[in-house]
Amino acid sequence: MTIKAEKLETAILARLRQYPRGSLDNSLAEWGNSLQETLGERPNEIDLIAAMKRLRNADLVRLKKYTGQQADFYDYIKGEQVDDDRFFYTGTFTVAITDEGRGVDVSRGPIGFKQPA
Repeated sequence: MTIKAEKLETAILARLRQYPRGSLDNSLAEWGNSLQETLGERPNEIDLIAAMKRLRNADLVRLKKYTGQQADFYDYIKGEQVDDDRFFYTGTFTVAITDEGRGVDVSRGPIGFKQPA
């Protein structure tokens, strides 16, 4: 069974709000485990990556990864082409809620995004 995109996006934002700084550094597998607890089923990894990228594109979260070079982080910004396998499938990456993301009411259920016309 596939989890609806809006439900997955809402669960990601809700999970981030559980942390005082609104960010979480985890592997893709750990994100799947965490969201499975919340949603009752494990999200497909491709759907999870797509949801994170949609949230990033809407400026609701930031995605970054430690590069291993003198405490340097790489920001995966909107519109940038990055090797998803390298970013999401190797080690951990940080998902951080933005001020805009904190303004989204996740208590009412799935947030959903308007599709471009």
